[in-house]
Amino acid sequence: MYETTLTVHSILRLVVLVFVGLACLRSAQGALTGRPWTAGDRLTALLATIALDLQLVVGLALHLGLSPVTKSAFSNFGAAMKDPELRNWTVEHPTMMLGAIVLAHVGAALRKKSATDVVRHRWTALTLGAALALVLVGMPWLGGTQPRPFVRL
Repeated sequence: MYETTLTVHSILRLVVLVFVGLACLRSAQGALTGRPWTAGDRLTALLATIALDLQLVVGLALHLGLSPVTKSAFSNFGAAMKDPELRNWTVEHPTMMLGAIVLAHVGAALRKKSATDVVRHRWTALTLGAALALVLVGMPWLGGTQPRPFVRL
């Protein structure tokens, strides 16, 4: 169960990167050119938020029950905070990802309240851009201190 859930989490990471990146680019372009907000913009931003939400559900399943890494960390939290890898998976990674999801939802609320299409594009580009930055910083990278495969299959 753990390996399957971890594989799904890994694949969803790519889905998140694609949709959040695409929505951010579309909105930045729309804000810079004054292009009207379209159904395609709305759908892309919605899919970005849905992808982040799905990733949250799978991540919580790993974090709170399935992952042997977090189980180990929660068994001795004080020692885990002194270990950079355990601290990352127990505190830092989830905090950054939750921050990204909060930004995406704040952006969705601001989009709905925006009076003009340019403002709607700006809020979307800003909030999803910041969310994307948090996701990228919080992701494990191949060359990082705690490398993980980019996609687990």
